[in-house]
Amino acid sequence: MSGTGLTLDFILFLGLCSLGLRPFSANAIASATGVTFVYFASVRRVFRYKGRFMTVMFATYALYQALGTVLVSWVVSTLIMHGLHPVMVKVGILPATFCANYLFMRWLTSCPERWVAVTRR
Repeated sequence: MSGTGLTLDFILFLGLCSLGLRPFSANAIASATGVTFVYFASVRRVFRYKGRFMTVMFATYALYQALGTVLVSWVVSTLIMHGLHPVMVKVGILPATFCANYLFMRWLTSCPERWVAVTRR
């Protein structure tokens, strides 16, 4: 599902850029669309533990995604404004975003009991 979300993000970003949307906005919209697709297709199951929805864990995930989207959109926009092609920029940032997302999700999901304890407070 992540590959489909990435493909959706990439195609939508390039399409929006070709329509004249500014790179920051194009990336923000495309990334949010990809993240939303992946959430509903697969990730939402992560936020259930023993039948309970872990609100604090989800809020942490949502905040990470929102801040990450803004930061990456700024980087994408800046690089494109300095003359790099949108395809090069979007492909070029993949290693950093993949690594950051992997490490964050590993941390987030490594100890579900942590989120149950936080929710009960």
